[in-house]
Amino acid sequence: MRIVGPCAKTTVTCEIVATDGQRFVGTNYCNNAQAVCPRAVGEGYEKCTSVCDQVGHAEAVAVELAGDSAKGATAYLSGHTYACQPCQEALFGAGVA
Repeated sequence: MRIVGPCAKTTVTCEIVATDGQRFVGTNYCNNAQAVCPRAVGEGYEKCTSVCDQVGHAEAVAVELAGDSAKGATAYLSGHTYACQPCQEALFGAGVA
């Protein structure tokens, strides 16, 4: 049975607010949510996609939803105190201020 739901480790939300006020919200929800995170301490994020079938990290999902509206926008992250390097690159690459 496939359960759509939040990441077992932590639910992260990224809200991108465009310069025109539009809001785009991405989460790290999974298409195959697990009761316990399958990643071992220090392990990379590969199991997020291979086991949990996560569409992407919240920041990457929000950038995709925002498209060109991400240029000059502001991103707000909740549920986590930092964005991983690939998510930072996605945000800055899309022009998020």
